[in-house]
Amino acid sequence: MSEWQPIGTAPLDGQEILACKAGSDEVVEMISWNFVLQSWLDRNAEPYFGATHWMKIPPIPQN
Repeated sequence: MSEWQPIGTAPLDGQEILACKAGSDEVVEMISWNFVLQSWLDRNAEPYFGATHWMKIPPIPQN
């Protein structure tokens, strides 16, 4: 599994990633970069502001 990395290093190619806001009680969100809006969107296509860290989505366990 990947380690959390600063959001400034996140891929801007539209792939979904896990994101969080350091020091927040909020849960981890799946977000992706939107080229048209030039912002992060959650899975409901709502803007996601304040992300501080990200990681790749880990593979689903096989057993």
